[in-house]
Amino acid sequence: MKYIQFLLLVLTGFSALAEDISGVDIAIEKQGDKLWKLTYQMDRPASRISFVRNPDASRIKRWKSVSPEFELVSMDGEEFLVRKDRSSFEHIEIYLTPSYISLPKDYAPFSPYSDGGSLIYTGRFFACIDNCDDKVKAWRITMQVPPGEHMIINGKINVGTASWIDRDNGMNVYVGTQEPINTASVVAVIDNGLPEKLRLSLESDIPRLMSYFEQRLGALSGTKPALYASYANVDDNSWQGGTLPHQVFMHWNMNELDGKFSDPNFINETIWFFAHEVAHLYQQGSETGLYGDANESWLHEGNADWLAALALLDLYPESSKYVSNKIKAFKESCTKGVKEIPLVEAANRGRFDLYYSCGLLIHRAIDLFLQGENTDPSNIFSMWSSFRQEVEGGGEKGADTFLVLLSQREGAAELVNSIELLLDGKPSSVGVALDQLTYGL
Repeated sequence: MKYIQFLLLVLTGFSALAEDISGVDIAIEKQGDKLWKLTYQMDRPASRISFVRNPDASRIKRWKSVSPEFELVSMDGEEFLVRKDRSSFEHIEIYLTPSYISLPKDYAPFSPYSDGGSLIYTGRFFACIDNCDDKVKAWRITMQVPPGEHMIINGKINVGTASWIDRDNGMNVYVGTQEPINTASVVAVIDNGLPEKLRLSLESDIPRLMSYFEQRLGALSGTKPALYASYANVDDNSWQGGTLPHQVFMHWNMNELDGKFSDPNFINETIWFFAHEVAHLYQQGSETGLYGDANESWLHEGNADWLAALALLDLYPESSKYVSNKIKAFKESCTKGVKEIPLVEAANRGRFDLYYSCGLLIHRAIDLFLQGENTDPSNIFSMWSSFRQEVEGGGEKGADTFLVLLSQREGAAELVNSIELLLDGKPSSVGVALDQLTYGL
């Protein structure tokens, strides 16, 4: 792949960004194996810099200002960069290490590769003057790496310095020396330090899963998807991953991974995870979001988990017992959870897990109903395609539109009523709703 000394990546025209671009420019520079420098340059004097993402107060422990005149403070669940004397400023430099940290409900800022490379999540560094709000959706970013290393940005290799406009939730950028694997369906950087069986599995299973969903939900448009799989052989036992637009990523932070991969349940759990994340790629609209508020997350998380179950059953029949046990465990989790709190309140009560367990049960019930229709038999894939078409045609994104579409199916009134009872759930009604939604389990 051709190396480009300098690349300006403009994801959209500047005129379209003029009103929503941050007044804080971001420069990220790798200065050594264990040292990075982060520079913020404002377009006007500011009393403080705030951040888009504040899952915890770990910046205070992990970031160090180059100048002793500055400090990080935490107030009301947010972190801010300020001068100690609280006077205004326009420029600040920060040192940080590329160590892995698992953040609550967020992505790790650095996910290390075995050879010293790193996956960097840009959204961790998004900042604004004074306060961030929904009006700011884009950031100017420059990244610089040492000679002999390269950056992979939107599937392309860059060396030296690269600049681009980053948007919305940000993206992952690989920095290191490992060459990507470039196939017809995916660009992949799979850690060479991973056990061979796992590496080979990822190289074959991800394209297979992508082909499965493409056949049922349509081809992806735009940038070719990227797969990042990193590994740190350390005294830990955690793994974390997720999706961003056109990206699926996974980091294992554990020792004895060879031994774990000999466990069939670990293999099935890994494939389930990637099936779920790949499903998210194919859920998306071509140009618009389909999802609603956080309290409607059963819609996409539950759908992705049910699609993962279908993918495993269709592509890996030997996993049928694992899938069956997982669904039964989801039923137990959902049943217990919704008796304590309404599903619509789960996000506010710290029980985001219920959107996966209860969500899968909802989409399973919808799928079985659709396949049993006498006049127009269909399935969860065609239902999701109709939902995507409705939103892209101007309909409201979110669960209300999805349920209205479902209610238009002949005989679906009782099913929709059960779903709504489970969502808004009074303890006296959720039991009946769950019995109806989990028929056959």
